[in-house]
Amino acid sequence: MANEQRTNLSTWTLWSPIKFALITFGIMIIGAIILSIMYSWAQIPVDNFYTPLLLTLFASIVAGAIIQIRTAPRSSLNRPTFITIQNTQTIILSALFLLSSYLILLYNQEIMLNLLLMETHFSSTFLLTLSTCALFYLYLIGLFISNFYAKFSRIRTFNIPTWKIILSIPFGFSALWTPGYILDHKSAKTKSNSNITNWIISKPANTIATYIAIILVSGFFFGFNSVLLTYALALIFGIWTIQVGPQKFIKTMSGKYSTAAVVFNITLLLIILCFKALVPPTTQAVQINISDTLTPTQITNQ
Repeated sequence: MANEQRTNLSTWTLWSPIKFALITFGIMIIGAIILSIMYSWAQIPVDNFYTPLLLTLFASIVAGAIIQIRTAPRSSLNRPTFITIQNTQTIILSALFLLSSYLILLYNQEIMLNLLLMETHFSSTFLLTLSTCALFYLYLIGLFISNFYAKFSRIRTFNIPTWKIILSIPFGFSALWTPGYILDHKSAKTKSNSNITNWIISKPANTIATYIAIILVSGFFFGFNSVLLTYALALIFGIWTIQVGPQKFIKTMSGKYSTAAVVFNITLLLIILCFKALVPPTTQAVQINISDTLTPTQITNQ
């Protein structure tokens, strides 16, 4: 059991995201080369190259994500394994994102200068650095996908239909994976090889406190608006569980509760879309004084 849990953790947090990064980076390079050859043969102006290049990069990420998910572990995640994976992934994601953001802010002028000089001055060192950074951020994306799929796999253990899980994304998704963190099936109370995880699941108070802390940490990567939304949905889940009882909630979670998460997600999406469609963008009126555009001599002549 201990070896299996270590394998699961290394797969979800290390090997699966690395595989995504390498495969996606390879597809990006091949796609960019093919696109360059096509533009060279057709003698299309370089100005029209950037949009197809961005679309190629996006398509590469989508292809890499599909390959990653299709090759991800298919075994169901019990509660201790899920908690270990979720906590580890969240801490790594947030820590690496904060570190990279700090380095970008620290060296932003050097980065911009080298990017501007790339078209006229080739630097193998900067190209290597750029490739390393691309692989690093692709690893972060792969870790995010792995985090999402781990939650998806945990939700499936509660027999919730796949279509409901998909329709709960993005705003209602946390309402479905939160029970998998807090609750456990009566017949599936297993131990973890991690003393920290065993402490977390030993008491409900420990679980709730850790959940609150890990969601707060996730705000550094997912954004703190998502933290508030997750807390609100977790509160609804808690009230719902108190009303019906934990075991009955687990048995009926695939019914009204999951449907409520879908309805909430679709409703919030429609509200946001309607708000953006009906409310015109506000622009500030800009006043330009004549002295801002004319020299003192021109003003005197007038």
